[in-house]
Amino acid sequence: MTLRARLTLLTFSILLLSLLASAGVAGTVLWRLELSSITRQIEAQASALLAVARATPGTLPDRAEDLLEVDGITAVARVYGGGRLRWAGGAAGPDILDPGWLTGTAGQGISRVDGYLVSSTRAGNSAVQVGRNLLPLERSMRLYALVTALTLVLLSALGGALVAREVRRTLRPLEALAARVQTLDAPGPLPALTLGGEVGALARALDASLGALRAERERETLFLASASHELRTPVTALLADLEHTLARPRPPQEMHAALERTQRTASRLRLLTGNLMTLTRTQRLGTWGRETQHSGTQRLESTLSPWPPVDLLTLAGEAVDLLQPLALRQGLDLWLDGQATPLRGDSALLGSVLENLIGNALKFTPHGGEVQVRVVPENGSARLTVQDSAPGFPGGALTEAFVRGETAAGAAAAVEGFGLGLAVVRQVVEIHGGTLTLDNPPGGGARVQVSLPGG
Repeated sequence: MTLRARLTLLTFSILLLSLLASAGVAGTVLWRLELSSITRQIEAQASALLAVARATPGTLPDRAEDLLEVDGITAVARVYGGGRLRWAGGAAGPDILDPGWLTGTAGQGISRVDGYLVSSTRAGNSAVQVGRNLLPLERSMRLYALVTALTLVLLSALGGALVAREVRRTLRPLEALAARVQTLDAPGPLPALTLGGEVGALARALDASLGALRAERERETLFLASASHELRTPVTALLADLEHTLARPRPPQEMHAALERTQRTASRLRLLTGNLMTLTRTQRLGTWGRETQHSGTQRLESTLSPWPPVDLLTLAGEAVDLLQPLALRQGLDLWLDGQATPLRGDSALLGSVLENLIGNALKFTPHGGEVQVRVVPENGSARLTVQDSAPGFPGGALTEAFVRGETAAGAAAAVEGFGLGLAVVRQVVEIHGGTLTLDNPPGGGARVQVSLPGG
């Protein structure tokens, strides 16, 4: 059964049982009140008739009949003297109203015999019994019960119909919301967002959850696009080079050169794979931070607080030591300058930032150039600057490379692999609460500046 049907049936049942119980109580009270009233009437009639019988030795006068009528209803009366029937009057009835009482010695009593309520009393040799037929009252009470039950069933059905209509009106936004949730990419906001109560709260919670799901799917799509784009070129080049080399027998010198090219391509693939793994990790950490941010800034800060303190200058020194052989092999000067700059962060992720930025600078700086790395604390923040003497960032890269972590169309042709490394840098800087800026300074070259919250 649907929720609407269950609520309607439950309402109908509760309403009907409540009304029937109320009607039953009312009927019982009414029945008892009527019995009490009839009892008082026949007791008074029996006492009055006994007084007349004792005052009249012979036949009872006609006024005795008048004593038996109240509100148009005439009781049945029997008067006994010396154990024999002396007078019978009133409405038609049995010859003896209560035989058991006549054979006893009780002075008075109330009993129900064969549908009659009988009041019996005696004094001396005289005894009087007055009875009322209860069958008309019982028929009236049965009719009352039947009419009341039918009326209450109709009222309960009407109440159930009203509840069903109200439930239908209340559940209509919920049904529309359920239908809309099934289509994640449907345009427009979810219904019932502006409603109050439980339905509105549910709609707003679902809207936030669907937004998070859409963002997560976009990140996954972007990651797959970045991976396929960055890996396609070196893999294609590697296969082409191997096919060309294996197409015919070659002298050892050519085979050695081909192996060197394969080694360089494999190194590039290893770098790209590392960047992809770093990008995946930063996206997961960034998602964690954004999800907890919905519960308030305090929760977001708690996700960052477990990061240990690190020295950005020490991390920069390790990155420079790692890449110094590459700089010497390319005939470049790689310099590190600065002072101790503490902050809180993930040393592996920050090391990836430094390696990417310094590696890019070394990659695009011509022979004889230089790359300068500077780390300094500045106004409570940690500032990292990587500047080279390369031609600078290509057109479009400064505005487009960081929009979605992809290489701009014009820059891709001139700078292969430019987008993924900077996408890694951008993600790491964002989850550490920092900012990243690129520019081509007036003196020439390219400059990247990273500002991170100090520790």
